[in-house]
Amino acid sequence: MIIRTVTVLILAFATANSAVWSSERHAKVASEIEALERAWSTAFLKHDTATIATILADDFVGIDGRGVVSDKSHEIEEAKAPAAGSPSGTYVILSETLSDVRVRLYGDAAVLTAINTASISDRGEKEVVRYRRTTVYVRRSGKWQCVTFHGSRIIDQVN
Repeated sequence: MIIRTVTVLILAFATANSAVWSSERHAKVASEIEALERAWSTAFLKHDTATIATILADDFVGIDGRGVVSDKSHEIEEAKAPAAGSPSGTYVILSETLSDVRVRLYGDAAVLTAINTASISDRGEKEVVRYRRTTVYVRRSGKWQCVTFHGSRIIDQVN
C-alpha cells in the first residue's frame, strides 16, 4: 500500500512539474516568436536586409495585403533603401504597429496572428491601413525562421 501511494504521489508531482515546465516553455517560445516578428517589422522599416535574411527561411513564401506574392529574395529587395536621388516607390510603408499578437505552438511550428496598423504612402498619398496577418515559423536545427506570411486588409464597414 505504501509503495502504491508513493508511486501515485511521484507521478502526480512529475505531471504537475511537466505542466508547469511546458507552460513556461510555451511562454518563452511565444515571446521569442513575437520578438522575431517585431524584429522583421523593424528591420524592414530600417532597410536592414541582413536581419531580414536571417529571419526568413530560404523557402519563404509571402502574400501581402495587396495580394502580392513574394519569396525571400523579393522581400529583401523590397526592404532595401531607395538609391540616393531616386523617386520613392509607388507603395512605401512609413511605419507600422503590431497589436493583438497571439502565438500558437505545434511542436517545431508556430503560428502568429496579429493586427498590423501601417502608415503608408501610395503614389504620394498617405493613409493608415490595417491588416490581419498570419505568420508561420518553423524550428530547423534549433533556429526559428519564418516560412510563410499572409496579410489581409481590414476594410472598415460603413453601416
